[in-house]
Amino acid sequence: MRTSLMTLPEVARYLGVPSATLACAICNRGTLEKVPLPAAVDDTAPLSCRCWTPQDVRQFRLAMLRARRGH
Repeated sequence: MRTSLMTLPEVARYLGVPSATLACAICNRGTLEKVPLPAAVDDTAPLSCRCWTPQDVRQFRLAMLRARRGH
């Protein structure tokens, strides 16, 4: 995993979900697999310019995996 900030397509690729699905969840302030999405570094930036820290994305992915297993 990278140490710099991640863009929406990079986050989607890392999570294994389509970019459109992730963008829709972000726009609707939703969740993926009932796990709250991580906050972007700048939530006020346009969606195409938002970035996330690798640590937040990694923690989110682990939470999704736990949710899938039912823990």
